[in-house]
Amino acid sequence: MNVMHRQVGMLGAYVDCVTLAEATQRACEFIESGLPHQVVTVNVDFVRQAQKDKEFLGVINRSALAIADGMPLVWASQWLGDKLPERVTGVELVEQCCSFASEKNYRVFLLGGEEGVAQGAASVLTERHPGLQVVGAYSPPIGPFSEEEDNKMVRMISEARPDILLVAFGAPKQDLWISTHQHQLSVPLALGVGGVFNFVTGRVKRAPSWMQDRGLEWLYRVIQEPGRLWRRYFVQDLPVVTRLLFVALQLRIAALFLAPMTVLQPQPEVMEPLTSQLPAATTHYHSDTTT
Repeated sequence: MNVMHRQVGMLGAYVDCVTLAEATQRACEFIESGLPHQVVTVNVDFVRQAQKDKEFLGVINRSALAIADGMPLVWASQWLGDKLPERVTGVELVEQCCSFASEKNYRVFLLGGEEGVAQGAASVLTERHPGLQVVGAYSPPIGPFSEEEDNKMVRMISEARPDILLVAFGAPKQDLWISTHQHQLSVPLALGVGGVFNFVTGRVKRAPSWMQDRGLEWLYRVIQEPGRLWRRYFVQDLPVVTRLLFVALQLRIAALFLAPMTVLQPQPEVMEPLTSQLPAATTHYHSDTTT
């Protein structure tokens, strides 16, 4: 069945307009289809990296599902006039996937993280979700993968035959790796999950609920890991948020000029110079032909 899903563009990277419940339902449908699907957890840093890495941008936009894993993207969508319904974090989606996997006897494989972290996350998830079948957990060496290591991981996953693959290499490495190997693996649902294993095991604490609700989880993370995250959030990612705000202002200003002109039915030679200056459309529809 060919199903159309609405997406919002963030400087060329498209994010699905879904709630956590809708994302979970889509994930279930992907597994039921039996065909390979990739899910990406987009945040501001994804958008920043995708500006420089067109291969990564292509992976985001070809993915079966791209969730908004960060409140700044929800705020930006509101500025752009096409609000995303809510933030859908990778942690929450992983927990939901493990919940329905335990009920439906789906098989899960955890790949990535520092040594022992995938195994630790597997233990915690099986305790939280009785009946969950974890058919593999492996943390490869840190750094670029050799061809031998690549082949080893593909072989391990293929032999385990999981329905759900959780890959924690960090972005864009995890997402590019899934895209490269998904048809060899034939896993119905493959998610790049970043630091989710660290949150699951408690190595990194999530912000209190009141901070999450107010979109301040990023600040809590900076306080926890200032050496690693200060530069990323304030030096690298802040200009992306500023650029999104600037695009939103362009759209608002253009709307003020174009709205009355549209009523007056102006000639094309009047409209063309104005419309050519507008940013690219922020909304489009993504077709999923496998669900």
